[in-house]
Amino acid sequence: MPPQQSVRAPRSLERFGVWALIATLIAALVIVIPFGSVPFAATKTFVLGAGALITLALYILARLSRGNVILPPMLLVGALWLPVVAYALSMLFSGASGGMALWGSALEPDTVGFMLVAAFLGTLAAFTVRRAEQFRAFLTAAAYAFGAVVVVQALIIIVGQFAPNTVSPALSIVGSSSDLALILGLGVVVSLITLRLIEVSSRTRLCLIIAGAVSLVLLAALNNSLVWVLVALISLGLFVEAVMRRAPGQGTELDLEDTEVVGESDGSMGHGARPLTFPLIVLAISLFFLIGGTLGGAFANALHINVLDVRPSWSSTWNVASHVYGSSPIFGSGPGTFGSEWLKYRDASLNSTVFWSIDFTSGIGFIPTSLVSTGILGLLAWLGLLGLFLWVGFRQLLTRAPEDRFMNFVSVLSFVSAAYLFAGALFGLPSSEVLVLAFVFTGLFASTVRYGAGKTQWGIAFARSPRVGFVIVFSLTLLLLASVAAAYALVERYVANVDLAQANAALSAGNLTTAASAAQNSLAFAQSATAYQIEATVASAQLGQIAASTTMAAADAQKAFQAALSNGINAALTATQIAPNDYQNWLALGGLYAQAVPLKVQGAYDSAKTAYQKAEALAPTNPQIPYALAQLDIANKDTKSAEADLQKAISLKQDYTAAIYLLSELYVQDGNLKDALTSAKAAAYFTPSDPNVLFQVGVLSAASNDLPTAVSALSAAVSVNPQFANARYFLAAVYAKQGDYTDAVTQVQAISAMSADNAKAVASTLASLQANKNPFPANLLAAPTAPTTQAPSTAAGSPAATPAGQ
Repeated sequence: MPPQQSVRAPRSLERFGVWALIATLIAALVIVIPFGSVPFAATKTFVLGAGALITLALYILARLSRGNVILPPMLLVGALWLPVVAYALSMLFSGASGGMALWGSALEPDTVGFMLVAAFLGTLAAFTVRRAEQFRAFLTAAAYAFGAVVVVQALIIIVGQFAPNTVSPALSIVGSSSDLALILGLGVVVSLITLRLIEVSSRTRLCLIIAGAVSLVLLAALNNSLVWVLVALISLGLFVEAVMRRAPGQGTELDLEDTEVVGESDGSMGHGARPLTFPLIVLAISLFFLIGGTLGGAFANALHINVLDVRPSWSSTWNVASHVYGSSPIFGSGPGTFGSEWLKYRDASLNSTVFWSIDFTSGIGFIPTSLVSTGILGLLAWLGLLGLFLWVGFRQLLTRAPEDRFMNFVSVLSFVSAAYLFAGALFGLPSSEVLVLAFVFTGLFASTVRYGAGKTQWGIAFARSPRVGFVIVFSLTLLLLASVAAAYALVERYVANVDLAQANAALSAGNLTTAASAAQNSLAFAQSATAYQIEATVASAQLGQIAASTTMAAADAQKAFQAALSNGINAALTATQIAPNDYQNWLALGGLYAQAVPLKVQGAYDSAKTAYQKAEALAPTNPQIPYALAQLDIANKDTKSAEADLQKAISLKQDYTAAIYLLSELYVQDGNLKDALTSAKAAAYFTPSDPNVLFQVGVLSAASNDLPTAVSALSAAVSVNPQFANARYFLAAVYAKQGDYTDAVTQVQAISAMSADNAKAVASTLASLQANKNPFPANLLAAPTAPTTQAPSTAAGSPAATPAGQ
């Protein structure tokens, strides 16, 4: 009886370890957060990290109880750690910030911490899943999880067609649409392999066929070309393999007997019509949607699933890589630094696209991004991992396939699945949970290698050797204690991310007090540049509120302004110290100093300009930075420098309307009416529906005595915004100058109808116009002496704004 208990306990721990691994992967994949204040991506990576630590602890306890360690073939398992080594060395020697390289903002894929989690889960899969029943439990749970994803996703699309306000048909329960497409494609591939290699019950076969068919429909709606290519290649491979493995002589005689044999052998390995038919059908569907890409787009639009996959191209990624390798070839730019390198070397021509303001943090794919971050060392690590994986895999499947039919099936399935997911990581940007699946399937495949022909598994029975046992027990105990410390750090970072998400939500809602409090709570658990940046943003908003306040006493306002400015500058400075390569931190710091420039605070202008220049050095092709410098120079009464900055911003982005408009106003201040009008017309060309820009064109055209153009521009402004009182006032003046009193009366009557105050203000003007007299002063339509940036009254019931110059 006692011996049975000693065996049952570790066996139970082993089962718990396997199920902990399964639960971790499923939870990370399908967990849904109904609260916007809880970070979605951070929650998934937290589940992965916590699950890895729990699985590791259960494995260690099971091994300590059994007194032995059963080892899988270690060559491929060791290869899983090559990227981890590359990332760790890059973190140490690239000069990247240690905290950002280790954790990032939320344990993003391009960090040392995430690579540790992925390698640990892949290794644990190889160590914990080693018996046939364990493989069967893993695949069964995965099949149920995939079926649930397919059903729920199909219901989301169906419900979304009839109640889009309840649920969006584009919602994905596994993350991004590309992640969903990869998972659905993987499900189709696994279904094909299952139907091809093993005999299943009729019910299971029907479920696999239905799930595969629904997945293909969902893939058609998502219209992901990368997934279609991968599914097509694997389907082609399965079809060719099925043809090549047909029984010798089968199909050489076209008679009734052979036809009957084909039908009878349906479902057997290497025989039957259905195993040939399924891959062929999937291949045909994949090619259909690859060739007819517009059909897939039309189908997606019909279902209201508009998926936009925006990422840098291969050429853009290579451009960044070439610059990084030119300056730091061995260790790269450092983990998590692709975004800063992208900003340094991106092509300025992107400013002419709608994606000009997007700061990409990754390249065309995860592995290409990793090669930029980790340099040649990372390149060798990924080549080592993928090369060993392919070499061991092809040797296993071609010459050393397991004799056991089920284990051969698991070996093929895990190898193809890992290859499929690694291809997705090479050519796409899968999320953390999908990348982890690539490592886990590699670990599962490594575990099946022990069943290959001529292979035997081996282990260490450390309970029989005191010296060896002491070393192993001591090492495992240290690893167990380290996992506890890692769990504490992981929980601490996750709580910090939750508070950070709440701070962002409060800031977006304009609740500055809650945002500041949540940011402080986040910093209490973990220091992050983002939290300090939020504090700086809150301080900047508070400065604006204090400056606009009409109820605060002057002394109180001055004291509050100084306190908010000091707190904001301290927070922004700390953010620049934590993440000195993030230009947003320098912009925040410059913006805070800039608010003190109009108050003549000593050193504020120089400090603001230095901060902006550092931001510009980090993002030299971003037109927003010279625009901010121009605003700073305007506050410092240096219009010539401001004009130069605006011209630089416009050279980077020719349709930068805000810069063009502001430059026009500066030209007006300088009395340069010709260039001011040219600039205003350029702004109107790029934003023909902006009433303020049209108003500017109208006023300047009137000042240039181009009355037809003035009428056209001011009429367009009024058409866009009928409550634009200033535009109607100037339009009435132009009509009066042309002698068109009827149209002038119409415009003034519209102003009068807006409110009682307006009616009183324009009563005498209206009376003069109705008497066919021009009541407007002669200098109203002359060259303006001040910028006309103040937007006129736009709401009914408000008094008409006083025209510039009056």
